Amino acid sequence: MFEPTEEKIVDFGDALNNNCGILRSSRIRSPCRSIQAGFRVHFSAYLGVFMQRSIVFGLVLVVLAAAVLFRSVVVVGSDLSPAGTQAERPPDGGGEAPFQPTDEISEGARVAIWQEIRSNIDRLEKDGRLSPATPQAVPLTMPVEKSPGLTDFDVIGISNYVDHNFAFPNQLQDYNCGTRTYDLSSGYNHRGIDFFTWPFSWNKMDNNAVRIVAAAPGTIVSKSDGNFDRSCSIGSGSWNAVYVRHADNSIAWYGHMKSGSLTTKSVGESVVAGEYLGIVGSSGSSTGPHLHFELYDSGNNLQDPYQGNCNTLNAVGWWAVQEPYRNSKVNKLMTGSAGPVFPSCPNPEISNEKKIFRRGDALTTSAYFRDQLSGHQTQYALVRPDGNNQVTWSHTSPNSYNASYWFWNWTVAANAPAGQWKLRATYQSVVYETTFVVAGTGNFDMDGDGKTDISVFRPVGG
Repeated sequence: MFEPTEEKIVDFGDALNNNCGILRSSRIRSPCRSIQAGFRVHFSAYLGVFMQRSIVFGLVLVVLAAAVLFRSVVVVGSDLSPAGTQAERPPDGGGEAPFQPTDEISEGARVAIWQEIRSNIDRLEKDGRLSPATPQAVPLTMPVEKSPGLTDFDVIGISNYVDHNFAFPNQLQDYNCGTRTYDLSSGYNHRGIDFFTWPFSWNKMDNNAVRIVAAAPGTIVSKSDGNFDRSCSIGSGSWNAVYVRHADNSIAWYGHMKSGSLTTKSVGESVVAGEYLGIVGSSGSSTGPHLHFELYDSGNNLQDPYQGNCNTLNAVGWWAVQEPYRNSKVNKLMTGSAGPVFPSCPNPEISNEKKIFRRGDALTTSAYFRDQLSGHQTQYALVRPDGNNQVTWSHTSPNSYNASYWFWNWTVAANAPAGQWKLRATYQSVVYETTFVVAGTGNFDMDGDGKTDISVFRPVGG
């Protein structure tokens, strides 16, 4: 795919190849080839006229002709956009995230959960292990975070808020007067916040990449573990969960955790805000990995932690800092050998992530978004080791998504500079970057200084 031409006419063919692009897409192969062909025609003409004259004088004229043609490449356009512009380029694949989790907690399950919580509270109070409630605000922090070492910019999206319209079915209203929630014909109206992991939810679960943490300090008043955690459907049994009572007697539910991942702390032990509670999973009645977060006040009345015009449950929000309804951002930038593959639930995704490339390799660049909205434009650049842009392009989202992704396919050309490259994306005035390496032929020359940075050898007799 857009390999540099194999025919060389002194060094000017190389110069023209470089201008046509180190990393190029098959959609615009013809312009570069046509210009190269024209270059050869002009070159041959000049060579014929001046062959019998001074070779030096002829080469000077060829340099001038090459300069004119070089400028023409920029003017007519190729895979490289002219300086200061970013041409819109359709992606080679992507779209809306393949799944956005839903769940259900049956009324029978709720009754059993509340019975367990109340029984434990009574026992702890009798043992003097619970302090009396104090009327005070309990500001909440985000109940999910990425595990140390994970390089994703962010790891979550929100698929569903609390449903404030208690009619059903398909009678929906979230706190912001939108319909980002759901109900079921059984009479279930969604009562919590669904924080799903993105991208590669199953991989993140398998690798313990996204942790559930306490949104506020409190005491563990119930927990359940050991239940199947790769559920793909509603009505799939019991979940793994932790329940924490706060100083004002409000209680937070953290559900759908990965089996065996729950905190080792027991009922009656205290936790601080931000303390580890478990790993995001898909246990119980769930269609994919996510945290279902529910909140109740001291009277066991359902609360919506988000403040908004259509919050019918509580007038004051609970978040210490409330996120916007649409928190648009890039969760991850990635390079790979091909586009990602999302198998059916509950099979792990195939990211095809790759960070080190050789000349001639296929290269896929991809971006994974949270709350990307219709008309939002992202500017992209592939940046050479010398810091200059090799190619720039842009993409405008055709729709609004809770989570989305897009990818573009390239080929690393035979004359690509060795060293560390960057994939850069500018979205909503925020710049995101990730790095990848193009290795020279033979030795691994990552910084392009002609010296081997990494070598693999086998000892004699090994």
